[in-house]
Amino acid sequence: MPLSDRIRRLAERFSAPDQQNRTFEPQYQSSAIQPQRATSNYEPPQLPPRPENSSSSNTHTAETNNIPLLWSSEDPCAVLDPSTGRIAANAYKVKRELIDARLLSRAVPTNAWWENLIVENGDQPVLVAPYMVKCLAGAVVVCAPTPLEEDHFVASVWHDDWTIRVSACPHRRVAAFDALSVTVDYVEAPEAPHESAAATVPLVKGSAFATIFFNRPTVLDMTSVHAVLNVDCTTYGPGTAVIELNNGASWLVCYDGDAVLCQRDGSRIESSKPIHGAARLVLLPKASNRHEAAGALLLARYAIPVGGSVDVQASTDEAVFELTWATVGHGDPLMCTLPHHRQIMTDDCVQRIDALGPFWSSKGPMHVVQGRTWRLIERIERLGFSGSTQLTDPVHIDRLRELVAADAASLPEDPSVLPPDPYFFGKALARAARIALIADEVGDNASCQHAVDRATAWVEPWICGTNSNNIVYDTEWRGIVTRAGLHDPGADFGQGRYNDHHFHYGYFVYAAAVFARLRPQWLDQRRRAFIDLLARDYCTPPTTQADAAFPQMRCFDMYDGHSWAAGLFPFADSRNQEST
Repeated sequence: MPLSDRIRRLAERFSAPDQQNRTFEPQYQSSAIQPQRATSNYEPPQLPPRPENSSSSNTHTAETNNIPLLWSSEDPCAVLDPSTGRIAANAYKVKRELIDARLLSRAVPTNAWWENLIVENGDQPVLVAPYMVKCLAGAVVVCAPTPLEEDHFVASVWHDDWTIRVSACPHRRVAAFDALSVTVDYVEAPEAPHESAAATVPLVKGSAFATIFFNRPTVLDMTSVHAVLNVDCTTYGPGTAVIELNNGASWLVCYDGDAVLCQRDGSRIESSKPIHGAARLVLLPKASNRHEAAGALLLARYAIPVGGSVDVQASTDEAVFELTWATVGHGDPLMCTLPHHRQIMTDDCVQRIDALGPFWSSKGPMHVVQGRTWRLIERIERLGFSGSTQLTDPVHIDRLRELVAADAASLPEDPSVLPPDPYFFGKALARAARIALIADEVGDNASCQHAVDRATAWVEPWICGTNSNNIVYDTEWRGIVTRAGLHDPGADFGQGRYNDHHFHYGYFVYAAAVFARLRPQWLDQRRRAFIDLLARDYCTPPTTQADAAFPQMRCFDMYDGHSWAAGLFPFADSRNQEST
């Protein structure tokens, strides 16, 4: 579903006549904080028009200045001959009951931060940051993870802080996704139309609030694994409550309407009457300035992020990332930053809200900022094939020549003695390419050419598809996998389930770049098309004209700033990058 349509639908739903003129005016017991008036009628955000022919649900675009995108968009069937069986369907199928059928016309992500929602039972948590969330049958579970810090590791501890029931609609499915969010609908039956969803949950990276939209009048029914000590529905006025738990945490709950939250037993909260609209939860800071923090939160309660886009512009020296949050409601949203964001974020787009932080995360403290757009400027280091320090010492050069000659001579001639999987074969291939580069740098042309001869002969069966575990195009998930991985989830480190593709194929791409530099004639059209397939598999850029053969940026997370190695396997800690 296009993000613009999703925003419009939400905006229209929560701009009902009985809400259009209602204002929010909290009544405080203390006069210390008097936030400005905020209204609860919703309007669509003013977003730039979507480019034509762009992907239906993914709004992010990429622009490059002076950096052409060198790989092709050739049909995999034209590169991998179908008559040789190199076009095939994965035995592991898309869970069609967990994802809206309208999203299946495009490549379904395999390594997204929210992948747990669509693999196996779809019941494992996703790290939205700062919260972790489970979307279960008939319930949404929200957790503010707490740290487990040991000498050799740090872990996020899951606990069911709040289970919000959506019992009228037990089926949930991914309804939309973009570069910074995923949206989950709760429907009465798997085949129910999207418009019939009783509840909609936008999971937006960095949102200070956890949000659920009730699309029809519903009693807000929440249960905590902790005991409820107190429910305060008076301090901050109608549609708000501060709930204190026996683990020391306090949560602010904001919701549309004038219902009152009532404690039903030791750990259960219910609204006195149904609510229709947004219910938002946020963990309050434990500091003494909690009242100030609540004031900032109440001012932003009606600025609700429901999606996001990323624009990238690059030159040879820097890359500029603009993260723009799509919202419904009024005002600018409260969003949480990670340390790497703050290191490169400009100050002209956001305002830091010191009273609200920081939230804990395993990647460092998350400070809250208010603003619809982030501008991040990343310096690009100039990279070459050799080191930045030139070799000048004759003794060192002679010793390196001796070592590299021995390494080149040890490279086997017969490729059948090499590992059959793409990970260890890729490592061997990249090692041979590196030997060739070192030999070239120290002036040992014979060893350089010998290493290139060996390595290019090794990789040729992989390109032609004559090796025992050849590369195929998977029509189910739209990606490049090994033949063994098509049917065996454990083969090649889970390669057929899309584990580690940026590792495996990165070795091939690196080696091919070396061969193209040292022996340009090697990179003919046939070989180039094959290497391009590997690059497109894990690194198809978010260009205006989408590459229908692959998902965009299969592994890379635009918010977290790194890739995810985990593929189509459920993971109790959301996702992982393994070897780091």
